[in-house]
Amino acid sequence: MSLQSRGPITIPDLLGRRMEDERDLSLTGSQAHVISQDAAGVSHHAVVLGTALGRRALMDLLFVLAPYKAHGPDRFARVLDNWGLHDRALTSDTSERLLMEHARSLKFTWDAFTRHRSVFMEVLRDATEDRRVVPVVAWSTSDQGKREWLSELPEGEMRGRAGHLAGGRHQTDCLVGLLTVPYFLPELRRKWRAWQPLVKDGKSNYVGPASVPVVALMHRRAILNSAFVSCAEEYASGTHTPPRGS
Repeated sequence: MSLQSRGPITIPDLLGRRMEDERDLSLTGSQAHVISQDAAGVSHHAVVLGTALGRRALMDLLFVLAPYKAHGPDRFARVLDNWGLHDRALTSDTSERLLMEHARSLKFTWDAFTRHRSVFMEVLRDATEDRRVVPVVAWSTSDQGKREWLSELPEGEMRGRAGHLAGGRHQTDCLVGLLTVPYFLPELRRKWRAWQPLVKDGKSNYVGPASVPVVALMHRRAILNSAFVSCAEEYASGTHTPPRGS
């Protein structure tokens, strides 16, 4: 179970394409490191970005990815209110029923968002920009080539290495990391619908910034089968030849 770490490399160099950041983000110039560790029948991989996102940057990332943008990029209170459903469910029967409806319908997707919700909320609540999060894209690949998204890095050496690369001061998060892939590869989000029901047989809702983490999780298969993940695995193995003219 030897750990390998390679980098730094910029995202444009990893993907072999020219890239421009949107809004005030500066993700494409991040110095990324790729960590890999083999276990029995599976390999774990992580791309640690050398950028820590504060309140403004995290909202900009959500806004860029959101297919519905009519409410603008500064609706911090509205987004936090949407994510506050879990808290309202503790004292409201109506909110509890709605929470359970989402949990029953979305299953893994809702559970994964629930586990990462506090990180998103803590960053967006901190107007001082001191609370920041380092995106980590993490996944496992079986010997048969099947990829699975990792909600958390494996405990031990790999998690410690990622924390060290992140500078030790800021928290790392794998859901925030997952969101960066469709940011780097806009073709992955091109067909995300601005209006869609997020729960089975539910009413259609606009897909604004608050819905982006759940929608990204719903599309995690496409994200894991993207050029970003393939290039990262090749870079980790030393066989990286970025595609040209992408």
